[in-house]
Amino acid sequence: MMKTTVQTWFSDRWAKHTISEAAFGRMLPMRSMVKFLAAAFITWCAVGFVIDLLLLNYQPLARGFFWPIYFGTLGTAVFAARMRGGFRLGLVLLLITRAGLWLAVRISFHSSASPDVEAMHRRVVFDAIGILVGTIVGYRVLVDFVLTEGIATVRMQTELALAHGIQATLVPTLSFQVDRFEVYGKSIPSAEMGGDLIDTLERDGTLLAYVADISGHGLAAGQLMGMLKTAIPVSLQFRQQPVAVMESADRVLPAVKESNMYATLALLYFDGSSEVEYSLAGHPPILHYREPTRDIARLAMEQFPLGLIPGGRYSSRRVTYSPRDVFLMLTDGISEVPDANDEEFGLNHLEQLLRQHAAEPLPELWELIMGEVQRHGVQQDDQTLLLLRVLM
Repeated sequence: MMKTTVQTWFSDRWAKHTISEAAFGRMLPMRSMVKFLAAAFITWCAVGFVIDLLLLNYQPLARGFFWPIYFGTLGTAVFAARMRGGFRLGLVLLLITRAGLWLAVRISFHSSASPDVEAMHRRVVFDAIGILVGTIVGYRVLVDFVLTEGIATVRMQTELALAHGIQATLVPTLSFQVDRFEVYGKSIPSAEMGGDLIDTLERDGTLLAYVADISGHGLAAGQLMGMLKTAIPVSLQFRQQPVAVMESADRVLPAVKESNMYATLALLYFDGSSEVEYSLAGHPPILHYREPTRDIARLAMEQFPLGLIPGGRYSSRRVTYSPRDVFLMLTDGISEVPDANDEEFGLNHLEQLLRQHAAEPLPELWELIMGEVQRHGVQQDDQTLLLLRVLM
């Protein structure tokens, strides 16, 4: 029992360290990785000189350089495999180095060292200098790595962790049902901090649902997402209509963003009547599946993105809807994903899927659509899909 517990503890620790090292290694630029591996090689060379010194009674291999090069290469290869998450590469390197070790031991242990005292003295001095140089130089290169690339990488990790937390807070999965509507939406960022935003707001029997796409990624996009997510509900609290909400956001964003950033947006506003109000600002069309006719309408408008040109004017339109209708809102990271022939997924494909599976539960419909998108091509941008079904 004790043995099993200890083995489990060691395996868990090994797995956690391997995962963290792999994550750290993937973030390192190639230049930084080379400097780190150089420090590892030089340090392990010092271990090789120690081994050669311990084998003083045996013939030196490759003029005493075999063991330093062997251990330097072995240690560096193990570090590289762990930091790049290459388990198979590490296994191959381990087999090769074990074969080299077996051959070297056989050669070394079957040949005695020269009895010449002077030769023995030169070998001791040679190994001692190798140990000293390897330790000092390896330590110096490692310190230089920590003080430059290491600190920069830690800073980057901190920023990415912060960005991931902002992403999870600002863009959670939406899944709920109220008296008249069912909603399901989720965003898949292409990086730790994406630029897509989805949200719904209920007030006094009304429902506002929107999808926004912030230009860029990282913390700058995250800050603009936060500003936009704050500006829209604040505008609604003052009982502004959807067009006024968009114009308010358009006026606020330029003061809190970089000059080259903007936000596209598509929204639906249900006010309790038999019509839904919609508006788009530089965004892909909203797909409206109409249950009575089983066809799909594209709700599209050509208007400037928010924050692109200060003081822009926006308009909206209204369209009737019926029970069991489904509205699909998305970002272009879905419709524009290319396949191997550089052909985009396209809205036609989405319309076909929506028409065939409109009766499915919304989470299953979301998974079905995104599964088709992933099979079509590799994700290159944030992918966000919001589904809304009218219940009555």
